Amino acid sequence: MQTTLKNRAKKTIDELSGDKIRVAVDFLDYLKNKEEAEATLEILSSSELMRQIKSAEKAIKAGKLDEFVSWDKIKRNV
Repeated sequence: MQTTLKNRAKKTIDELSGDKIRVAVDFLDYLKNKEEAEATLEILSSSELMRQIKSAEKAIKAGKLDEFVSWDKIKRNV
């Protein structure tokens, strides 16, 4: 479904005039920024996530990098 919608959006953009493409891109940028802001607000609203972030920041400042999982290990497990 999502791929179909993306293909439809791309086809529609290809058929627009230059001015209308600018409006479409501006609107898409707005939606992307709104989605990012909502995700940030969700994180900031979670006391558990904020506690984990603060704990991680303290560990980094204390040089306790062994408490973290390397990015390479994460990439292999996804």
